[in-house]
Amino acid sequence: MVIIPESQMVLMRKRRELNNLIKEHKWDDILCIERQLYEDITAAVQDPQRSPKELLVELGGVIRLYKELSAACHSYGKSLAE
Repeated sequence: MVIIPESQMVLMRKRRELNNLIKEHKWDDILCIERQLYEDITAAVQDPQRSPKELLVELGGVIRLYKELSAACHSYGKSLAE
């Protein structure tokens, strides 16, 4: 059984929160939490107790989330232009 350190749990929670904000199109909140997510990624990567395999999985989730954010921004930009 893999024990996930607190730094990775924080990262997971922040990713889920950002995901919800993207779905709700709360752009100001997205900006704030995105900055925090960067700090949480740094903390998780530097954590000596990190689980490399689990961290890679979580970082993959973050990358997918950024792809969704990019698509959402593109769609939102198009809707503003119309």
